[in-house]
Amino acid sequence: MGCTCENSKSEANIEIMKPPKEISQKLINSTINIQSHFRGYLLRKKLYDQYIELMQNLQPPRNILDENTNFLENLNDNQDYINSSNREEEITEQDMSYLFSNYPPLKDGIKVILKPTQINEDGICYSGEWDEEGNKHGRGIQLWPDGSKYYGYWIKNKVNKKGKLIHIEGDIYEGEWVDEKAEGFGVYISSKGTKYEGDWVADKQEGKGKEQWPDGNVYIGDYLAGAKHGNGKFIWNDGSVYEGQFVNNNIEGKGIYIWPDKREYNGEWKNNQMDGNGEFKWPDGRIYKGEYKKDQKDGFGIFIWPNGQKYRGNWKNGKQNGEGEMYSPEEDKWNKYIWENGEKVS
Repeated sequence: MGCTCENSKSEANIEIMKPPKEISQKLINSTINIQSHFRGYLLRKKLYDQYIELMQNLQPPRNILDENTNFLENLNDNQDYINSSNREEEITEQDMSYLFSNYPPLKDGIKVILKPTQINEDGICYSGEWDEEGNKHGRGIQLWPDGSKYYGYWIKNKVNKKGKLIHIEGDIYEGEWVDEKAEGFGVYISSKGTKYEGDWVADKQEGKGKEQWPDGNVYIGDYLAGAKHGNGKFIWNDGSVYEGQFVNNNIEGKGIYIWPDKREYNGEWKNNQMDGNGEFKWPDGRIYKGEYKKDQKDGFGIFIWPNGQKYRGNWKNGKQNGEGEMYSPEEDKWNKYIWENGEKVS
């Protein structure tokens, strides 16, 4: 005979539904203040102390990387040399060979000369090209007393155009620079293996980018002032996927979240929680359409079972509460009831 109202009442509350993970812990701020390396030695920052639950065997799109393929391959090709050289205590012939092999002459019309290594009163070494006015200009290497190094271009004593900064603790940035700030396209790899490749503005991720964690977690999308902001896709190692809007590193706005067991929510989010209007689908065919507050059905909503039975009415904290109607497909009829905390009371 089909489900009775009592059975419908209880099944509507058994969602087998866990809320999304603590997404706020996953979407940590990954702002990288590279300019600090040029303000009087490198600041030893430790980024990403808490890793996100991550996704394995991902083949993310490379649309933001196509025009930079050679640049990225060059970074990978020289990884062994980078790792072995970032603890040198002096600028070596191998360093200079690497510099001149990977960075062609600047060709900006300014005459440059190559001088022996210069060491200033703070113990900072520079070896490379200078202009006739005594400014670092062209190709050069700078070595800080702690062993950190920069390889690349200089314009009037400032890092510009393209270059590679290697922190003594293993962090690496290679990419474009404007007046000693990361700006343009660049790749940042932390000593823990976290990798960001994409656009930068004033030392912060801004524009399009891709972020990867060692255990496979991936974010691809928009950034603003160092935070995930705009449209993006986040993939976790358990197979969970969110695609939609982000605000300041939080899931917020409209988006779709798909669980590994194929449950799916498509709707509005606030502060990493389902909040607003949305539609939740279960693999067995159940559907809820309506309002959510803080990951719970709350407000008006419609619940539909695979056999055609329906509930439409009010919800509170995930349960039927207040006035509501049940539809029986056998009777082709709607019946009104009063509900309290998921229980039919009249």
